[in-house]
Amino acid sequence: MLKVKLFFSRQSVIFWVYVLSGIAIALQHYFNDSYNNFTIFKASFGHLLSNKNLHLVYPNEYYDVFLYHPTFAVLFAPFSFLPDWLGLCVWNICSALSVFYAIKLLPIGLGQRVFVWWFVFVELTTALHNVQTNAFVASAIVFTFVFLERKAVFASGFVASLNFFIKGYGGIAAVLIPFYRQNALKNGLYYLLSFAFFSFLPVFFVGFDGLIVLYENWQASLSADHKVNLGVSLIGLLYGFFPMLLAYIPIFYVQLFGLIVLISLFGFVFFYQFKTLLTFNIRLLLLAYVLVWVIVFNHAAESSTHIISVLGVALWYLVAPKNRVNLFLLIFVFLLTCLSPTDIFPKTIRTQFVEPYALKALPIVLVWLRIHIDIWLIMNPLKRKIAP
Repeated sequence: MLKVKLFFSRQSVIFWVYVLSGIAIALQHYFNDSYNNFTIFKASFGHLLSNKNLHLVYPNEYYDVFLYHPTFAVLFAPFSFLPDWLGLCVWNICSALSVFYAIKLLPIGLGQRVFVWWFVFVELTTALHNVQTNAFVASAIVFTFVFLERKAVFASGFVASLNFFIKGYGGIAAVLIPFYRQNALKNGLYYLLSFAFFSFLPVFFVGFDGLIVLYENWQASLSADHKVNLGVSLIGLLYGFFPMLLAYIPIFYVQLFGLIVLISLFGFVFFYQFKTLLTFNIRLLLLAYVLVWVIVFNHAAESSTHIISVLGVALWYLVAPKNRVNLFLLIFVFLLTCLSPTDIFPKTIRTQFVEPYALKALPIVLVWLRIHIDIWLIMNPLKRKIAP
């Protein structure tokens, strides 16, 4: 048993498990012809070069609509020139390894990395099956933290802004910048410069007039998207159990509440650091909070989006006070959030209860609530625990 544990604790073994999982899942979807998201992404660059509206319906090519930022079509260009089977494999490998290396570069011990790698693995496979961008969003938020810790001012601003153009809510990574006071202005400046660069990136392919049209079409597509999305989130939980509330409490108010809580908590911690320097534990908890919060209040969160929140849960547990409540929450996240979309979970329970009521989000919401308490406990000078 010890030899097995040591074998699966080797970084090289975990690396290849991530790579081979990405390839196997990609080929499974290729042979089943079930990779519509990839087809949408791939077609977007061709539409860009042809000066077509990226956000129209193209039923002869794929179903659904491209709702991403126009710059994402440029970012996906390297994958657009590959055959579908190869592009799928490379895309999934890159997705998996982005998470692998984000964890690898965290300034934590090897044993802690091994825990995080394996804890998020099941949820990562769920994200890989979706063939979307969620793994990149999760890893980019962590990379932003890593570069901030390393005082790499350009890299932190660049990655934080890049994440917005991968998926809009990925830009939440920028809220970490003010907590690194020594380089906050430089980090913020590079973030804004990088944001401007990515905003104008399509101009090299469509010109300035074409860029204006791109943004007009994108804005029109967002305005025309009137679907009521509840998401696998607190919003889905709330309106799943109490659907009548939707007539009295618009989704916007729930998200506004979440934003107020985020600003209040981060504002409190920000001013706290003028009195006492933030420990690594607190900074890592802030990262975990961002990863969890962005899903808890996301009306468009899907099952595969939870690679972001589950990564946040794993990082939270590294520095959270070790007690029965936190251990229960960790196990609850793994059993309900990670395993519920898999064949291990009873199908009847999944289809009749978990999916209709967005129960996959329940453990994540509970962890989100718990992080508030744990941040206070660690900030309390009498109970603070310094990370090794």
